[in-house]
Amino acid sequence: MELYLDAKETELLTRILDHSLEEIRREIHHTDHAAFRATLKADQELMQKLAVKLKAPAAMGI
Repeated sequence: MELYLDAKETELLTRILDHSLEEIRREIHHTDHAAFRATLKADQELMQKLAVKLKAPAAMGI
């Protein structure tokens, strides 16, 4: 799937993702249930990969 975003859309999604990453880190820290923590960590990893993809064009000046 390809998704084309303009600069404002990319900026908004990046801010939302960064905020969500902060929240999920807190949730992981405060979670005692191992299975739920594993799910959160998998989600966190995926979110981090998405953040890298969103920020890559900005780093290249696109």
